[in-house]
Amino acid sequence: MNFKKMNMSGYIYNIIQLFTSKDFKGWGRKNTGLFAQWCYNRFGGSLTLQEDGFIRSLGLGVDDSPSFSFVEDNIGIYYDATVPSKLENILNSYDFSSNAQLVKNATLAIELIKKYNISKYNNATKVSEDYFSKEDEQRVLVIAQTAGDSSLKYGMLEPFTTEDMIHTAIEENPQATIYLKMHPDVLSGKKKSDINVENLDSRVHVITENINSISLLKHFDKVYTKTSGMGFEALLVECECVCFGMPFYAGWGVTDDRSSCNRRKRVLSVAEIFAAAYILYTHYYNPYTNKPSDIFDTIETIVYHQRNQKIY
Repeated sequence: MNFKKMNMSGYIYNIIQLFTSKDFKGWGRKNTGLFAQWCYNRFGGSLTLQEDGFIRSLGLGVDDSPSFSFVEDNIGIYYDATVPSKLENILNSYDFSSNAQLVKNATLAIELIKKYNISKYNNATKVSEDYFSKEDEQRVLVIAQTAGDSSLKYGMLEPFTTEDMIHTAIEENPQATIYLKMHPDVLSGKKKSDINVENLDSRVHVITENINSISLLKHFDKVYTKTSGMGFEALLVECECVCFGMPFYAGWGVTDDRSSCNRRKRVLSVAEIFAAAYILYTHYYNPYTNKPSDIFDTIETIVYHQRNQKIY
């Protein structure tokens, strides 16, 4: 069953599967995924969970912008650190040394992402040259997320809050200016944030504009996150990343981890983690040509449409 059908009719599909091949599918840890999991636990068969890929679309998912990528996982799902996932198993076992072309492709894709500021969502303009008043200031970014995000429910192995991150960022970086990045779904008014900005420490500067995350991260030395994918984007632009939760990219030696996961055994490079997540684990589909795709076609297509829409 393909990605589009699952997105539209997950419940109907799984009910039919009860009487046929018992090939259950659902959307991550959302309701259709939980229903598929229940069906699998109760009746056996097979289970595959799906989620958006790491380069999703031009616009926001909450606005139904057509998707370029998705993942499928028959073990868990990548943002649930309470159990293993297909991605975690790849990261634990894949022999990257035997596939030089894969790592080369990953390195090239990272360079293109940095060059064209490609993120999960690609509807925001890049940060203006005069956005920061002091060019020589040390900047630290705290990344807020949406309230109720599944990655927070399943990826926070310790009960840290965004307020905890802010207090730690201030304590650990006394000479730095602390900024707080709000999630684009919150800025669009579609979701609530995981922090009340009205009660913030006066030393924190809130970024309320919808700015492209890659272009913004290039202006920072260090980021603090719980489980946000933006933390991995920070690593792509060689920014230090402190993780209070256990997102897919934590626990492999590239992040400063304040939680731990004993299943994650290896020390990997950023390029190897990228290769596993963005290439081996992700399926690409071009919604404009209606054909299977890959990461390079996805980046090229996004850049083309950004230029036509004058999003830079």
